[in-house]
Amino acid sequence: MIKELLSSALKGKKRAGQKDLINYLRGKKLTRNQAIKAKCYDCNGMGELNRCDTRSCVLYPFSPYSKG
Repeated sequence: MIKELLSSALKGKKRAGQKDLINYLRGKKLTRNQAIKAKCYDCNGMGELNRCDTRSCVLYPFSPYSKG
């Protein structure tokens, strides 16, 4: 599963969180902010959407893809 996710992240659009997700999947430790960006990148279809409308997500206020 990790190999597939890493492959998807490497092929994904260049957006906030991509490098962080790749580093995490390669076993590197992340800061809190890097982890948030990595999760948001994953949730946004590897950067395909470039926006977040999921206000019910606890990470929404910190997402690089939200307007708030």
